[in-house]
Amino acid sequence: MSYLTDEEKAERIKQWWSDNGLAIVAGLVLGIGGLFGWNWWSDREETRAQAASEMYQALQTAGRTGQTDRALELADAVIEQGRGTPYRALAWVYRADVAIAQDDPEAAIDALQAARDAAPDRGYREVLTLRLARQMILAERLDDAEATLADIRSDAFTGLKRELEGDLARARGDREAAREHYEAALDAGHSPEYLRLKYEELSV
Repeated sequence: MSYLTDEEKAERIKQWWSDNGLAIVAGLVLGIGGLFGWNWWSDREETRAQAASEMYQALQTAGRTGQTDRALELADAVIEQGRGTPYRALAWVYRADVAIAQDDPEAAIDALQAARDAAPDRGYREVLTLRLARQMILAERLDDAEATLADIRSDAFTGLKRELEGDLARARGDREAAREHYEAALDAGHSPEYLRLKYEELSV
């Protein structure tokens, strides 16, 4: 067995560093740069979310006090500046509520579609899809409502979906199909009083 002298070990270390040192330094630079980049991005997103939250709270205050024009201005600001935050979808929902109050069903549908597209997760997206379908039925856009309801796949919303399918069938004049959908909604555990009244009305 041969042993390296101290000089030979030092020479090998120098050679290894010469061959690999640049890659190690580059890796460290990239790693540190990535860490700083991630922290910058996280801070930026947190700042954006905080700003959107504050604007949305101001929007709610303006809406509650009857300052609709101001609330709509704030909604537009949240929509523009709150990308990537849940407040963007909520601002679109507010615009939809105003459109409904002003009897503008098409504007309400457009706002709800935008809210659904901006929804932060699947559950909220499906809630907005159900609301969109309901608004489409009220606006007599029945084929669009049917296609929209087809996007609901979560078992958690089965009862609500069947109720709206009943409303859709009723809007088309098919009372028997409407009654069956209402009954299925009730069987799924969705049993608000107004649904029971709709079902009973079609059962006589």
